[in-house]
Amino acid sequence: MHRFLLLLILVAAMACSPQKKIQRSYVGKPITALLKEMGDPQQVFDNETGKVYIFEKQKALKGTEISQGRLALDPIVTPKVQKTERYYVTVKEGVIVKIKLENEYERQ
Repeated sequence: MHRFLLLLILVAAMACSPQKKIQRSYVGKPITALLKEMGDPQQVFDNETGKVYIFEKQKALKGTEISQGRLALDPIVTPKVQKTERYYVTVKEGVIVKIKLENEYERQ
């Protein structure tokens, strides 16, 4: 029973990941749909599986206070970071066949 419950939680977590949401949204659609939303790609190169487009989005994330669950004199604050989202999109004959999301965080 415990194994089944653990397996069910694992499958639910994998199905709800950002990577799966992006794949469900774009795989099988033409590259023009993604170009309208993301703009021009940073890089394009040919691969044995097709053309690979690399898109980047950058966001500045502010520092936030971490709740300690009790009254504290000195609050703990997370540092400010620059988040870079990279989308690696593989296109074959104008149709998206694979998309991969990679996040990178850099402290400011």
